[in-house]
Amino acid sequence: MKKTFFIVMFASTLLIVPRKTTAQELSFQVFYSSLSPYGEWVTAGDYGMCWRPVGVPIGWRPYADGHWVWTDYGWTWVSDYSWGWAPFHYGRWAFDPEFGWIWVPGYVWAPAWVEWRWGGGYAGWAPMPPGFHFRVDVVVRGDDNDFGVVMGGWNFVHAEEMGSPHYAFVGREGVPRIMGSTRNVTEYRFTPRGVYSTGLPREQVERVTRRRIETVSVVRTTDVTRERVEGGQFRVYSPAPLRPQVRDERQVIQRERVRQPIGHPVNGNVHQAPPQSNPHPEAAPPRTRTQPRSGPGYQPHPQTQNKPKEQPKQKENDKGRERQTQHRDDGPGRTH
Repeated sequence: MKKTFFIVMFASTLLIVPRKTTAQELSFQVFYSSLSPYGEWVTAGDYGMCWRPVGVPIGWRPYADGHWVWTDYGWTWVSDYSWGWAPFHYGRWAFDPEFGWIWVPGYVWAPAWVEWRWGGGYAGWAPMPPGFHFRVDVVVRGDDNDFGVVMGGWNFVHAEEMGSPHYAFVGREGVPRIMGSTRNVTEYRFTPRGVYSTGLPREQVERVTRRRIETVSVVRTTDVTRERVEGGQFRVYSPAPLRPQVRDERQVIQRERVRQPIGHPVNGNVHQAPPQSNPHPEAAPPRTRTQPRSGPGYQPHPQTQNKPKEQPKQKENDKGRERQTQHRDDGPGRTH
């Protein structure tokens, strides 16, 4: 009887303990399938496969459609887009001359991957470039180093607007002037418990806005919904736990680039795709681009290459060849 009872209890325990599923994992394939309906994947330079949104207005830039809240992790971006859970909390943004703003996948969650500037009555933020990587037990401060952020990526507002859910951005013509009156206050703390953005102290914002900035708790959900703040909680979708799963993000990015879909240039190497059963193999995958025309290693499609002109097959006599030889010996400056 005791043996039967033990077996029943053991089986019940197995049913209760959750098993690890794909919802606990984060990979390039997760980003690829989740973001494809909202944009297109392109291969840009040394970044490999990157994503860019479609349907955004001209002049669009990252971290402009949404607002900031103060959470357990510091200043956290709440996006207005249903796809905002990935490009604004994972990876980095870069501006490409041909594709515009592109998102380079990353595998560590953060409240936002931005740089901060503060002073002169203004607050500003800009997306971190892809060269900035995560590593546990490191504190990174911006000081006066902008890590290569382009001028067009900065979003500036009057400091008192930081406590508001809507912003009136300073015009692009005023950004260079404001850059000179502000200082870089970026600071990230990378710990095994998570990534914290503490560069812009909440107390300074409260002093300027003359209002208390409440702390919002971050609650991870596995339901793919738009980010929202409800009842003092920021509900954010993430396929994997918010704690870093690796010590060095750079190593994960290198491994994932190798695993990216074959048939696309990755780090300058073109992998040969296997034979396809598709009756139209020349058709490209939906919402996917190849190497930019201006990028290194670009090869035009064989059908677009200009065919060399056929040489006339008329047989020349000795007299004609003598005239041709005389033409060539006339010296420079002669038009043939």
